[in-house]
Amino acid sequence: MRSYYVYPFSVLAVLSVFFGCQKSASDEDRTSVHQDYAFRNVVETAEFVGDATCFDCHEDQYQGFQEHGMSNSMFRLTKENAVELFGSEVVTDSSTGLHYRSVAADSGFFMEEYLLDANGKKVHRLLRSLDWVVGSGTSARTYLSEKDGWLYEVPVTWYTQQKRWDFSPGYRIANKRFDRKIGDRCMACHNSYATPITQTNGAYSEVPQGIGCERCHGPGSIHVDERLKSQGSAEGVDLTIVNPAHLSLDANLDVCQQCHLNASVSLLRTGKTAYNFRPSQRLDEYVALFATDQKNEDGIEVISHADRMKLSACFIETMTLEDPLTCTTCHDPHNGFRTKGPEQFNATCQNCHDGSELRSTFATQASKTIHVDEANCIACHMPKTDLIEAPHSAFTDHWIRVVKEGTVQPEKAHDAGLMTPVFERDKKASPLTTVYAAMALITEGQRKADAALLQQGVSNIQGALNNEATPSEAWYLHGYALLLLNRPDEAIPSLEEAVRRDPDTVERLNTLGQAYERAGRNPETIEKLYLKALQIQPKMADIRINLGRLYETTGRLDDAIKQYQTAIQQESWNEVAYFNLGTAFLKKGDAAKAEKYLKVAIDLDPFYASAMSNLGLLYLQQNKLNLADRILATSVERVPSHVDSVDNLGSLRLNQERYSEAVLLFKQALQIVPNSDVLWSKLALTLFRMDQFALANEAAKRALGLNPANGLAKQVVTATE
Repeated sequence: MRSYYVYPFSVLAVLSVFFGCQKSASDEDRTSVHQDYAFRNVVETAEFVGDATCFDCHEDQYQGFQEHGMSNSMFRLTKENAVELFGSEVVTDSSTGLHYRSVAADSGFFMEEYLLDANGKKVHRLLRSLDWVVGSGTSARTYLSEKDGWLYEVPVTWYTQQKRWDFSPGYRIANKRFDRKIGDRCMACHNSYATPITQTNGAYSEVPQGIGCERCHGPGSIHVDERLKSQGSAEGVDLTIVNPAHLSLDANLDVCQQCHLNASVSLLRTGKTAYNFRPSQRLDEYVALFATDQKNEDGIEVISHADRMKLSACFIETMTLEDPLTCTTCHDPHNGFRTKGPEQFNATCQNCHDGSELRSTFATQASKTIHVDEANCIACHMPKTDLIEAPHSAFTDHWIRVVKEGTVQPEKAHDAGLMTPVFERDKKASPLTTVYAAMALITEGQRKADAALLQQGVSNIQGALNNEATPSEAWYLHGYALLLLNRPDEAIPSLEEAVRRDPDTVERLNTLGQAYERAGRNPETIEKLYLKALQIQPKMADIRINLGRLYETTGRLDDAIKQYQTAIQQESWNEVAYFNLGTAFLKKGDAAKAEKYLKVAIDLDPFYASAMSNLGLLYLQQNKLNLADRILATSVERVPSHVDSVDNLGSLRLNQERYSEAVLLFKQALQIVPNSDVLWSKLALTLFRMDQFALANEAAKRALGLNPANGLAKQVVTATE
């Protein structure tokens, strides 16, 4: 399933006391004195040349941009640019007990994850390198660890404003540990144009360091060639490269809004990729944005800048002027404003709001007194506030207005229901807009594991699926949603149509293969789907794991092992590949290799209960009872809801004649799976051996009620009557 980029959302409202009030115009109603030019580096084939080439002729602009947050949006962590207090504190996940500590060593920087037992001894330790920094450091620095071409987010962030370590946004609620890959949609907004390994959505052959000049100006090869030929500047507007200053207001804003526009769900339109958009083009031709229906007029969010600015009278009342208020009015990317303090922004305000003229509009002396030339306009009219989604960070509210005390609040989590389109084109009733809205519901449902949203999306999209003009992604998402709802037979027709329309997309081939498996279809057909996907992109370890599992279920154990081994070569931090490989060797009777790979799976994920349970079984087979006892007890302690571990430990306690403990464990297992005749019969046997015959008889009859053929239960009933 594609990892759709998810944004929060703030509702647009209009309120202005200080500068006056005017109704906001829609995207279609806005007018501008600027026109949109057909810049040649966008409409013709042009290549990227890199920032160093720009420096040769634009040294001042280049140097100013180096102070901008975009230029510092992503870079490699080195001893020279490290600002963190490494080893200064430990961050603890209260739900799991996992601890995180930053480490500085001669070999580099690392994040250590560890787990302590009741005596304070480390029973799990994992070290991940901190290779990349994401974020300019104005608010925070988040880290990526690189392995096998994949980039993984690290769960702990350095919050620069408070100089402390804490969980990265969202990780305190759901700690993904080191498993979150940085997909194309994330990379596209936190960096310049990376070179993704095709159809991996998380692996890259080349990664730039920071957003570059061409992100806002477009590829520069035509401009460089022609300027070198002419040995000078162009007359009038230089059409060889985009200059946002010559764009209409909406196109100008879209240059910034490609990353700074609020939405809950962002869907790529048909045929578009995360890297297709070029400045001067309409953003709404590349993405469809949708917001949840819960709104908070007084809340701000991390990327609410553009939406909040559009509420301001400063923006509304200058829209038709030659020099309207835009993002770059205050945030000139060629001006190193980050080091100049609030005076830089206040001076910008006073370009339009002369101090003496402004004071003459106030009736009270108190108002006149506070609006002196040296006053901090930003502090009062664009206050900072903390955000729930980004702890320990204060963000500026870009809605310029008179702010009453306490009105600006952190935005709270949303409850998705109806999805509201952000762009005007998606608000017009049509079969296509209905489809995109339904796709947004499915995407949000998948992200939140919300069956009601998935079902609503499935229902809303159903009527459009007989239309040839319906995007193939709609067919795919319809089928994928049904698969998530555990309805594989219903999912298959839509997934088949999605593959028919785009037969070379590995994601679709893989999902159709999974649907066929769950529906009990022909294994040879499923194998062909997985093999085709891997032929297109052999790096996809998850698909290899699916193929290996298919081989296991059809008795081809050696073929399964080869797929798991290859998966590990492609993605050496994939704990599922190690678990499956260890389990395959367990089936094959190779105890040494089974133990080796199951242990690696547990090292990668100390809460991998299935791996601990299978390792316990291996030790039981080897009559290593102490080792079996230890690993099974650990599994039950860490993941008490894993029924196999609880069952296996209960069976071990039964064989050890520790009957009271066995009874408690079997009852715990039955709370998880109450309709298991096997568990009821084991409980009956344990009670029988404790001479609790009436209870044993009752438990045995419960087992027979579920499965009249249960032999153990029959024996207990016979012995107790």
